[in-house]
Amino acid sequence: MKKLLLLALVAIFGVSVQAQNDPTVIKDQPAGTVTTYKRVSGKMFAYQKGKDGKQKLSLFSIEKLAENGQPAGDLTMVTAADGKTVYLKNALTFGTYINNDPFNAWIKGTKDGNVITIPAGQFVFYTTFDDGSKAGIQVGYMELKDQKIVPTDDPIKFYIDGVSLKLGETVLEGQTADDMKIKMLAGYWSDDKSLFCGDVETVFTTDPNGIETVAAGENKQVVGETYFDLSGRKLSKAGKGVAIKNVKFADGTTKSVKVVDNK
Repeated sequence: MKKLLLLALVAIFGVSVQAQNDPTVIKDQPAGTVTTYKRVSGKMFAYQKGKDGKQKLSLFSIEKLAENGQPAGDLTMVTAADGKTVYLKNALTFGTYINNDPFNAWIKGTKDGNVITIPAGQFVFYTTFDDGSKAGIQVGYMELKDQKIVPTDDPIKFYIDGVSLKLGETVLEGQTADDMKIKMLAGYWSDDKSLFCGDVETVFTTDPNGIETVAAGENKQVVGETYFDLSGRKLSKAGKGVAIKNVKFADGTTKSVKVVDNK
């Protein structure tokens, strides 16, 4: 509870102190080429106060939040001059909903082809509590094991696909405690490894209007089409509902479009 209260205060006053021996938090924007990705789909885990006044872990749809006038903030990527080193800001969706963004920090990784790999456990927040103890928020995967959400050492994966960026290696499946499978990109407390917030199957785009509804105005030769669901999973073909179609043209360029089948 003191941690939640502290974050609320930090959100209001923007106060954060980092001593010399504390873990590194990259606050300043690194040099390089900036790419801004808009969140278009996915799910967010965050704690919400229930009717009984207690904090409860809740699941939110990024699409539904946007439809209700509460869109999530953007993810920013900086690619260094070597073309391989990358930095991501706002990898955690919930951080974009906190006033003054106490997670205003960058996590560092590498890009190889269309795959971004980020070592787990990097800090986006660190502070000293009133009792002198220290703790912060680390970023990495957490998964459900033996009815507990625990961190893993697996490196974080993002996949670039044309104008889209997809959070990889996450899953949310099952209906009961016996068959539930959860693996999320999470922010977790460094002292007790407890969950603070999380993301599952997030899809981003550089298209300022989001993923387009139609592929209009293209006069180039199409050489391939690949379909994905809104979680980024590859499909053999587009089925009923909404899917993302990645179109590859003869000149090597690609374009991602949203297709809707209501039949």
